[in-house]
Amino acid sequence: MFGAGSARSGYRLAALFVLGAFSLAGCGSDEPAAKPGGTGEPPPTEKPRLSGSLLYEHVAYDRVADGLDYSKVEQKPIRGARVALLDAANEAVLAETTSDAMGRYAFDWEGTAQVKIWVYAETMEPSIAVVDNTANDAAYVLSSNEIVADEPKSLDVVATTGWTGVSYGKPRLAAPFSVLDAAYTAARRFLDETTPPPVFPKLEINWSVDNRPEDGDLSIGQIGTSHWGDGEIYVLGKENVDTDEFDTHVLVHEWGHSFEEHITRSDSWGGSHGFGDVLDPRLAFSEGFCNALSAMILDPDTVYTDAMGVGQKDGFWEDIEKNDTSQSSKPGWYSETTVQNVVFDAYDGYAEAFDGVELKLQGVYAVMIGDLKSTPAMTTLFPFVAGLKSAHPEAATAIDALVGHHGAGSSFGIDPVTDAWGTGETHTAGDPGALPVFVPVAANESVTLTLIGGLDPALLGQNRFLRVKGTGGTLKVSSSSTSDVDLYVYLRGKELDKAESTSGEETVSFATTAGEDYVVNVAGYGEISGPYEVKIEVLP
Repeated sequence: MFGAGSARSGYRLAALFVLGAFSLAGCGSDEPAAKPGGTGEPPPTEKPRLSGSLLYEHVAYDRVADGLDYSKVEQKPIRGARVALLDAANEAVLAETTSDAMGRYAFDWEGTAQVKIWVYAETMEPSIAVVDNTANDAAYVLSSNEIVADEPKSLDVVATTGWTGVSYGKPRLAAPFSVLDAAYTAARRFLDETTPPPVFPKLEINWSVDNRPEDGDLSIGQIGTSHWGDGEIYVLGKENVDTDEFDTHVLVHEWGHSFEEHITRSDSWGGSHGFGDVLDPRLAFSEGFCNALSAMILDPDTVYTDAMGVGQKDGFWEDIEKNDTSQSSKPGWYSETTVQNVVFDAYDGYAEAFDGVELKLQGVYAVMIGDLKSTPAMTTLFPFVAGLKSAHPEAATAIDALVGHHGAGSSFGIDPVTDAWGTGETHTAGDPGALPVFVPVAANESVTLTLIGGLDPALLGQNRFLRVKGTGGTLKVSSSSTSDVDLYVYLRGKELDKAESTSGEETVSFATTAGEDYVVNVAGYGEISGPYEVKIEVLP
C-alpha cells in the first residue's frame, strides 16, 4: 500500500511514498551477505545481525504476441540501492548501507530488535533516483515487513509487479526498481569499462502510474511520451495505454539522451521521428545513437522492444543488430536506422560479410567524448565516422565498407565519409536542395537555398546548414524568403545568436575568430507543400 513518510531523527525525507512489500524472513540464512556499505566484498567472519537479498520482478516481452508476457516473470537483484534500517516502533533510522551487485545487504547494530528496512529506488554510485512526478517528486521506497532480530536473521524483500492475471490489481512495486536498474546498468557499463570513466551528475527519473501519452501538465502525468527533457527523464506508466517500466531498451535509450547532454554532445533539437523518415541529420544521429546504445548496453539482447495498448499487448520490436538497408527504410546520413546500424556495428563483434569492425564500448566512447564532442560541424553521422577513422587508421577500409553497406542506392544512401562536414556526399534522399550538407559561404557572398514546405520542422527538407569562415571581425547573416525561416548560429555546438520571428526576413550578427568555422542553421517553417527559396547574405 502507499503511505506518507516523514523525517525522523534528522533523516531527510522531503517527500516519500512508502510501498508495501513481500518479505521472507528466516534464521541463519546460508546465503553470503554483503558487508555493511554494500561494497560487494567478502562478508564479515561473523554473521551479521540482519542480512538478505533485495529483488524486483521483471516481465518479459513476447515477440510473437507483441506485448508483455506476465507468465514469464524473472526476479532480478536490486543493485547499488540505498537501504535503510529502521526502528519499527518509531521509524527512526538506525543505519544505512548500499546493496551489492547481487542485491545483497547486511546490517549490524546495537539496540532494538524490532526493525524493518526501507529500500529506496535510488542508487548511490552513480546517483540516480526514481520519483513520482505526479506527487511532488515523492521518492519511491519499498518497505519490508517488521522482524525481530534478536539473533542473526535473514530478510529477503521482493518488489512484485502487482499483476493479478487480468490487470494491475495490486500496487506496482517492481516498476520504479525496473526503471532504476536500466539506468544503473547503463551507467555501470561505462564506469566499469571505459577510460577515462565518465563523471555522472545526479539523474532524476520520473515514473508514475498516471504518466500517459498526452501533452500538457507534467505534474499530472501528461508527459507526451517517455523522453529526456529539462535535465530529467520521464517514463510512461499508464496501464492499458502505454507503459515503459519493463521496456528496458526504451529506458536505456532515454538514459542515452542524458549521456549525450552531460558526457558527450548532441546538437539535436528533438522532434517527431519514425521509420523511413528523412530527418534533420542532427536528430537522426541522436535518436539512432541512443537506439544503438540500448543494444550495446544490453548486449547480447539487441532486440529493442516497446509494449503498449490494452493489457500491454500491442507493441513492436526491432533487432538493432540486423541491418535494414531496404528502400522503405530510406538509408542514408539522415536516417535514424542507418545511424543505429553503423554505430552498433562499430561496437559489435557479430560476424557479417560487410562488418570487419569491432571497437567495443571503449572505441565508441572515445569518439563520443573526443571528435564528436569537439567537432566544428554539427553532431551527425559524419563526425562520428570521421572520428572512428582518425582514431583507427588501420581499420579505415573496414569502416568505409561498413558505412558503404548503407550506400548502394542512387538517391538514398551515404558515400564513404571523408570528413566531419560530409564533403563529397552525393545522396540527396530525393531532396535536390540537400547538398552540400554544409553550404560554404564567406563574407561578402550570398547563396540561395531551396527548402521544402509542408514538412515537419524535424525533417531534412526544412533544415539547411551554412559553413561560415570567421574573419576575426563581426559577421552579419541575413535571410530573405516569402516563407517563415529562423537563423541559429553555432560554434562547436554552442548557440551564439539566433533570429526568430514569423517572417522570412531575419538577421543575426556575431563576433568571429579568424579561421574558425561557424555553422548557421536555416530552419524553415514553410507551410505550403513544395519547394521554396531562401536567399542568404553574409556581410562584415
